[in-house]
Amino acid sequence: MPRTTLLAALVTAVLFAAATAVSLFVGARAVDPQVVWQVVSGLGLPGTGAATMDEAVVSARVPRTLTAILVGAALAVAGAGLQGATRNPLGDPGLLGLTAGAALAVVVGLALAPAAGPHAVALFAVGGALAAGVVVVSAGRLGADSDTGLVLAGAAVTAGCTALTSALVVALPGVLDRFRFWGLGSVARTGMSELGAALPFVVLGLLLVLLGASTLDALALGDDLARGLGVGPAAGRAAVLAGVVILSGVATALAGPIAFLGLLVPHVLRRVVGAGHRAVFALSAFVGPAVVLLADTVGRVIAPPGEVAVGVMTAALGVPFLLVLLRRGGLRGAAVPA
Repeated sequence: MPRTTLLAALVTAVLFAAATAVSLFVGARAVDPQVVWQVVSGLGLPGTGAATMDEAVVSARVPRTLTAILVGAALAVAGAGLQGATRNPLGDPGLLGLTAGAALAVVVGLALAPAAGPHAVALFAVGGALAAGVVVVSAGRLGADSDTGLVLAGAAVTAGCTALTSALVVALPGVLDRFRFWGLGSVARTGMSELGAALPFVVLGLLLVLLGASTLDALALGDDLARGLGVGPAAGRAAVLAGVVILSGVATALAGPIAFLGLLVPHVLRRVVGAGHRAVFALSAFVGPAVVLLADTVGRVIAPPGEVAVGVMTAALGVPFLLVLLRRGGLRGAAVPA
């Protein structure tokens, strides 16, 4: 492993561990570190005895922290996989319509089946992301410039799905009650049952994308050369894109639409470790959660006694960061591995 990649991995591990600790320790209410350790280790969970208010507060932070980890890993790896599979530097689940499609499918599913459980909601979201992805790819190929075509198709699908979602939410009060916080992008309302339902999907999506790293490295050389190396471009891209769809859909089902994470994290990592997909995917799975954890923690303490949704925080932090990247040298798409 190159020294730069090894150093980046160590820094990433420290950042991830620190962000997880901050998410558990910091919030609107100050908590004794010993109480945090008792709850995390399972010694002081409410329901096992006379739980204190501090223990209840920390217990509420545990699923919130786990949600941020799953969502951050899913969106960051999905963005990296989408950029690699499409060779489009603007590949992002939010920009290319996958998130909006998943959100629309969840709202339609809740309207038709108000009592739908977490597994059903996850399936709704994955199906919506898949449908949106098919439309975007099909429409994007019609343009002379594939990069521009994909982005324009993604913008059109996002606008259409968002409009339909807003119309349904306004027309259906029961859906509005479940959607109003989720629609901003929040990790605060997810319970352990939802996490248990989402975990198999996230693991499957991560495996599909991570196992496709070597395939994408070959495809970065060009489809013809990849075929000469024994790599099937269509099959390789399909496997990675299937993982991207699963990750995008499940992340949206858990936390709602969270913007910019899948776009920014892979670009930052490529500037550090190069364009090799193995390193970018692996590090994205830890940097993405760290970003979501820190954004959520800041959102909790920035405007007490209320809080700012993590989707708002990532957008507020992501827009200027994206502009700085563009100013300092532009976005790096998937390139030939070093």
